[in-house]
Amino acid sequence: MTYEHPPASDTTPYHSNFSVVHFSRTYDEAFTLLVEARNYLAAHRGQNRQKHTREAVAQCIEEMRMTTRLIRAMAWVLSVRAVEEGEIQWDEAIDINDLMIDIRMCTDDGYEACGFLSPGLLDLMGRAQALYMRAARMELQVAARCNG
Repeated sequence: MTYEHPPASDTTPYHSNFSVVHFSRTYDEAFTLLVEARNYLAAHRGQNRQKHTREAVAQCIEEMRMTTRLIRAMAWVLSVRAVEEGEIQWDEAIDINDLMIDIRMCTDDGYEACGFLSPGLLDLMGRAQALYMRAARMELQVAARCNG
């Protein structure tokens, strides 16, 4: 398998220039963050169950957004691995409609206004957003080459 980009005017299918090592580190980071998020959420599960306040709802929304970011980043990394292994083609790995919906939902960083959230949760949410943004940028680059 080649790892070189075709020229911009070339109509041949997109080839990866992402190295497997890079994605191994990204996979490890995504997996570690998923485990951290699971552990944090499990440890604090009952904290807001009985509260029906604005803060409890906002926290729940931001926790779901965090897990969505992590799952989406992990899905992208697994898609890249499948392409690198020859299991699927790049155009099968990219669904531009789902990507655009996810970007609208996952790029909102309204949690900064949630000063009542714990520092541990804010840290996890920030790292999940950074990972998601990296994965989304990579996916957009590939989508532009596949659809361009």
